[in-house]
Amino acid sequence: MIQDWNTVIEFLAAKEQIDGTYDLAILAGNSLPYLADELIRLYEQGVVSQFMLVGGIGHATVFLQRNFKKMGVDVHYKSETDMYLDYFKLKYGLDKERFITENTSTNSGENARFSLKVVEAAGLAPKKVLLLEDPILQRRIKATFEKEWQETDTVFTNYVPRIPFVKAVGESVLFENSQLNGLWDKEYFLSLVLGEIPRLRDDKNGYGPNGSNYIGTVNIPESVEQSYEKLSQLYEYQQKR
Repeated sequence: MIQDWNTVIEFLAAKEQIDGTYDLAILAGNSLPYLADELIRLYEQGVVSQFMLVGGIGHATVFLQRNFKKMGVDVHYKSETDMYLDYFKLKYGLDKERFITENTSTNSGENARFSLKVVEAAGLAPKKVLLLEDPILQRRIKATFEKEWQETDTVFTNYVPRIPFVKAVGESVLFENSQLNGLWDKEYFLSLVLGEIPRLRDDKNGYGPNGSNYIGTVNIPESVEQSYEKLSQLYEYQQKR
């Protein structure tokens, strides 16, 4: 089953090649503090010079606060954007004025829609944008931004520094990269992975044009669907027991 997990995870992460420099990097709300450090790395490498933090209070907020506390960073429970701002100030001495911010969106659709309003209000028209998100949600966040920003000339690229390949799923989830261990509770991780494929499908229950119409059509390879079906059946069996 490990290969099935990793087949689905690799598809969801949708990692892309970084090419040249970018006008803007957008960090969408999630539970992973290491992505804040990745923003700084992009700046230090000269890949991008302007940053945007997007995210209010949603399903990841409590996990982001918990993960910061595990690192010894005591942030108050507030929007994901504001917690990241606290972290940037504490670790890097960066003031909030260094970032473009949006702190009220509660889901990926609002992340994309509200961020566009903020960017337009600032008089910006970025052509090349990097997107950072929980890698399990990366394919969907790009599809959402492409849908909401379709009237612009912006081209989005997924920046995925680490694909969370698993090596064991037992009492907890263990990752090939041990630095990722403990960042997701098992049930939260499984809910993210197993919840994404139905959302990405273009049917009446999905987020595509034939469903909720939150995103454009996403083509899901048969190999991914097969792995997903095995995992969802196993998960339902374990839940019933």
